[in-house]
Amino acid sequence: MFEQQLESDTVLLNRLLYEEGIGLPVDEHDLDARSEALARLYTQLLDRAEDPGLRYFALESWSEARRAPLDYRLNEERDRRLSLPDFHCAEGPLTWRNWKAFEREADDPARLNQAFERMVEQSGMLIPALEERLARTRADFATQGTTPAHTFAWREGATPEALRAFLLRVGQACRTPFQAALNALSQSVFGREAGPAELRALYLNRMYEPGSRFFIATAGEKNKEMEKEAVHLVRETQRAFSAMGFDLSSVPVDLENRPRKYPGAFCFPVAVPRDVRVSVRMASPHHLVDMLYHEFGHAAHFSGIRAGLPFIERYWIHSGTHETFSTLFEALLHEPEFLRAQFGFGGEAVRWLGEFGRFKVLLTGTWLGASALTMLEAWRENLSWAEIEARYAGHFRDFTGVSMPPGFARLEPFIASVSIYPAGYVMAVVRVAHWLKRLRGVGGEAWWRSPEAQADIREKIQAGGMVRFPSEWLEPEAFIKL
Repeated sequence: MFEQQLESDTVLLNRLLYEEGIGLPVDEHDLDARSEALARLYTQLLDRAEDPGLRYFALESWSEARRAPLDYRLNEERDRRLSLPDFHCAEGPLTWRNWKAFEREADDPARLNQAFERMVEQSGMLIPALEERLARTRADFATQGTTPAHTFAWREGATPEALRAFLLRVGQACRTPFQAALNALSQSVFGREAGPAELRALYLNRMYEPGSRFFIATAGEKNKEMEKEAVHLVRETQRAFSAMGFDLSSVPVDLENRPRKYPGAFCFPVAVPRDVRVSVRMASPHHLVDMLYHEFGHAAHFSGIRAGLPFIERYWIHSGTHETFSTLFEALLHEPEFLRAQFGFGGEAVRWLGEFGRFKVLLTGTWLGASALTMLEAWRENLSWAEIEARYAGHFRDFTGVSMPPGFARLEPFIASVSIYPAGYVMAVVRVAHWLKRLRGVGGEAWWRSPEAQADIREKIQAGGMVRFPSEWLEPEAFIKL
């Protein structure tokens, strides 16, 4: 009965959080009430949990429920504070919500840099709210004598010390090839090398522009309306997953471009496994396809978890685990034979997308590696917000070769939310390098067609939070040698 109530209240809160994420109006009082009800249940679970795993799960979930109203109000604070009315884009005056649209339209390097610098400067007004969130999270975990870094590492079968060494190894190894790939891409998009504003604009945004010429052609008429093109690409992606044995026809995909909608893409498991949803805010055809394969990878995972598993094994799945599945499916877009068979691409497209795939994993090892390492150290060393900003600027420069102002930490979503989550992306790209080797061994170069490879993937999906990847899959050398 208790577990049923826990899941019922979780689903109710998840629905509100999903609606807020796709830009629909949410009643703040309803959000507060749902969060408080869920926090009370996790308090009960925390009080009686003797097993470390159950205690860590209850602690993380209790703290997350308590932070939900703070997250909502932080977004409201961003809406009030982060606006530059003297800069415009097609969606109106520049705000933090339409910043990506502004970056896509900004051809003048001076204007792009001015807007970036002004937004960073203006974000200083968010510091009190960011410090409040940091203090709340730290105090929550202190009740159990631990930190988010320790519970994350425990769930992923690692230690904070081992995770720190792993992130340093990957980030340092990626630095030199990333700088070369970054400047080549920046020259292609902007006609100049990348500085802070250019890298920010490329990240999950303008980096897709050079490859969009390939995907527009796959949709038919090049002058189609974007909405029709998006629907076509969604259906094609659904068919591709269906051919691999993953029926995602019941997973809704929200493509509407609302002003308050999250500017990227996300998969939200509202109720695992029966209610999983995907949201995408399209920037370009290549962006859409790339995000669909990643987010549908999440959807295939969450919707494929065995329904009979305990609540904890269906809902307590850290980023190092679930990002491994999404990264695996996303990797299909860099597999030469898949690109030829699914999209009919020739040599130029296959070559370019292979290089782009390499850029993305280097971006993960550097940008997200710097974010993950910063938050790992923030929790282990009890850093203040000002120290977090300085530490992030240092790691970002060391890994990417680009000097970001310390205040950029206030605008980087994972740092602003004091989240260890990006460590999961780095773990995922390293694990997938090993997993692809295994899948090719059992299924050949076209492993996605192989019943044996599909069975290997499905077996791991069905296990939910109980899945265990081989420990040697976190050995960075296989990834670094790619």
